[in-house]
Amino acid sequence: MFAMKKFSYTLLALLLLAGALCPFTSSAAPWDYYDEPGVRLLNQPVAEYRARRQRLLGEIKDGVVVILGNVEEDMGVEMRYRQNNWFAYLTGVRTPDAALLLVPQGLASAGGAREMIFIPERNLQMERWTGVQLGPGPETAKVFGAERVLPNEELWAKLKEAAALPAFKGAMKLYTIAPRAVSNGRVREYQFAERARRELPGVQISSAADIVGDMRRIKSASEVALLQKAIDITGEAHRDIALNLRPGMYEYEIQALLEAAFTRNGSERPGFPSIVGSGIYSTILHYSENRKRIDDGDLVVCDIGAEYSLYTADITRTYPASGKFTPRQLAVYQLVLDTQSAVAAHFKPGMTNGDLHVFAAQYLRKSPLRAKDTDGREYTMDHFFIHGLGHALGMDVHDVADDLHQLQPGEVFTIEPGVYIQAEKLGVRIEDDYLVMPDGTLSKLSGKIPSDPKEVERVMSSKRQ
Repeated sequence: MFAMKKFSYTLLALLLLAGALCPFTSSAAPWDYYDEPGVRLLNQPVAEYRARRQRLLGEIKDGVVVILGNVEEDMGVEMRYRQNNWFAYLTGVRTPDAALLLVPQGLASAGGAREMIFIPERNLQMERWTGVQLGPGPETAKVFGAERVLPNEELWAKLKEAAALPAFKGAMKLYTIAPRAVSNGRVREYQFAERARRELPGVQISSAADIVGDMRRIKSASEVALLQKAIDITGEAHRDIALNLRPGMYEYEIQALLEAAFTRNGSERPGFPSIVGSGIYSTILHYSENRKRIDDGDLVVCDIGAEYSLYTADITRTYPASGKFTPRQLAVYQLVLDTQSAVAAHFKPGMTNGDLHVFAAQYLRKSPLRAKDTDGREYTMDHFFIHGLGHALGMDVHDVADDLHQLQPGEVFTIEPGVYIQAEKLGVRIEDDYLVMPDGTLSKLSGKIPSDPKEVERVMSSKRQ
């Protein structure tokens, strides 16, 4: 019945609902935030997306930019639809099969528009399956905060118009998230680039990934708020783990508990496959089978992160299955925790993750603790620290930065030292999420989630009594 109502009435009703329900709308116009299912702008202001696009246009002045969104059919029925991060970062638009076209100042553009979003025409029959979708037109442009929202079949016509501009002299420069090959998983972008080479003679394709990636590294206040929400939800999941973990449970039961906490608290999905590794599997970094029975005396590494509005947390805690650490477990655990604290205190703006990793390894090496590896030889504890110390965090769990990048105010990253002694079936990892503040200090965004061993034991014992 509602599918047959006029689009303007449906949109008005949705906008009124967005204004009534969205917690950010108290001082904003109804279309500054749009948080209805199907067309959410990721709980961030329209003005922020517009500013990002304008900044990108300020960086790129010699060509047009096309960023593709995800197509729902690519997900199949096995996966819930999720917009890709590049398109979402610049638009906040979750509509499937969308695209963004940006035309820099100084280049002619249809009707003077510099920002055009392309989405499918409405299909009332399909909306019986998908729910109400917004269609191209000026009202949707107002919702999205874009100059124009056009039918997606017009994208190639607009590109051909642009390619014919005198400014390009027959060799238009086209910026996109251009993969080198299909093998990296971005098949649609690769196919787009190949079609552009066929249909736009002389086109020069360049990647906008580095430019947009640099923008994504520095988080705005609204992005930090979304990350904090994801972190708080993940904290609730860790609390449920600590309260319910018992010997005899299976790892997948813990996974069910923690992912239920994600959903219960508003997370759309895990930001990555949940890791629940007990005993020997506490020493396997990306173990995600989660099938082992948890035995008395096991340590259980839980590396998890809730996603909220496409931003993900990444927090690891290590729990004693029995509720209390053995002396050996406690000694290794405390060393890992002390290493993390020392790294955070050592941090200064301009350091890289690589710098911090070296410091952490040296700290572990100085410990009097020793352990034998599977070769029977004894080593200092840095020998058992077998992965990088941390990584950037944001829309991707391993966000857009590398170990050589100098960390600056506004960036969020993890500090996650670990020690993995396979000969003892003993693995410990402690991971927290940190924001570099304007004064160069670190704010521990996950600081409310217990990591002190006595506090961990206290929480675990509170439901056992």
